[in-house]
Amino acid sequence: MKAISTDLLLLIEQPAVLHKRFLDMHTSEIADVLISCRNDTERHQLLSCIPDDLRGDTLLELPEALQESLLAKLNTSDIEDVVEHLDSDDATDILQSIKPEVADEVIKALDPEDRRGIEPLMAHDETSAGGLMQAELFKVRDDWKVGKVLKVLRRWGQSIENLNYIYAVNKHDRLTGVLPLHALLFCDPKEEIWRIADADFPRVLVEEDQEEVARVFNKYDILALPVVNKQGLLVGRITADDIIDVVQEEATEDMFHLAALSNQDDLAEPVYTTAWRRGIWLMFNLCTAVLASLVIAQFEATLDHIVALAILMPIVASMGGIAGTQTLTVMVRGIALGRITFDNAKRALFKEVGVSLVTGLSFAVLVGILARIWFPEFGNTLAYIIAAAILLNLMVAGLAGALIPLTLQRLNIDPALASGTILTTVTDVVGFLAFLGLATIYLL
Repeated sequence: MKAISTDLLLLIEQPAVLHKRFLDMHTSEIADVLISCRNDTERHQLLSCIPDDLRGDTLLELPEALQESLLAKLNTSDIEDVVEHLDSDDATDILQSIKPEVADEVIKALDPEDRRGIEPLMAHDETSAGGLMQAELFKVRDDWKVGKVLKVLRRWGQSIENLNYIYAVNKHDRLTGVLPLHALLFCDPKEEIWRIADADFPRVLVEEDQEEVARVFNKYDILALPVVNKQGLLVGRITADDIIDVVQEEATEDMFHLAALSNQDDLAEPVYTTAWRRGIWLMFNLCTAVLASLVIAQFEATLDHIVALAILMPIVASMGGIAGTQTLTVMVRGIALGRITFDNAKRALFKEVGVSLVTGLSFAVLVGILARIWFPEFGNTLAYIIAAAILLNLMVAGLAGALIPLTLQRLNIDPALASGTILTTVTDVVGFLAFLGLATIYLL
């Protein structure tokens, strides 16, 4: 991609040629070119040469931090041009990425029809169904006949992208059923819509969280989902392409949180911004590491007399940490997918404890034999001590790896956010305390 970027940068002095080159590229490819630029100055030069109808979709393909940076340097009229060529949901995403006062100016400058589609969406949280939905959809009265629907569809349907379903509403605009487009094409033209529309088609409330929306899509394997308000009025639809982005965002967020990173951490951000966000969690981790060190400090005399303990000590902590992380990953992912809740977690909890018992016994024997061979001067005593510590730590790791995310979920805290740091502290403290405590009792 660097070669492409360099090639295009040479054409900056020839906007017409560059404009034509961009017409032959997909918006994701243009976004890759912008990302590969050396600085925002180059990006703005290229951005000005992107055709108006491609500029908005290109910005949406960029990482959030980079998108916001570029939008912040555009004037109101440029942002208006971007928004005019987007569907209502994408236009809303752009407007929510800029300053509220600028967004208000852009909205006031839009055509009344565009404004009517965007203004209701701006009122919703961007992570809710209302924030994901778009106003563009094809709805008909449920007492219409198929023939009339097809006639209207041929006239107005071309203006709606991703047209997969027909939404049937009653005279009060309440959603009464959904009909797949392909099914409509094979129906008797004299058939009334309410007779053939699926009245049980899934739908979500406008306030529903995006994670729940993603679960509905996954459960029913649908291409679009109608959004209704508390009165049952049809207010919009969410398409599968938007939910794919949500799934990716949620998975990335969980992955970042498990690594004690902000979900806003991005390669396009300034060094100091990223360093500050990571530094907060590193400080938290430092405090918990000091706690583990304080435990070790209580056995300073034991370590002075028996150096072998210092050599074997990391094995105990490391085994517990890895075992706990395995359990934690399974539990956090299960919670994220809605498969595990506080109420139905007993089965998963028993399984993880059982797995910890089996692996704990196995590796306790293995590490015990290793310690016996490595330090024969202590006989079997050291082998028994480290075996017991390994077994105990793996059992605690499995239990903590399951209980910590469940407890955080119960407290309405993202399980992925702090689970890893808490788990590491638990396994380190328990591992060191068990190993050094037993060694103090039986070897001194």
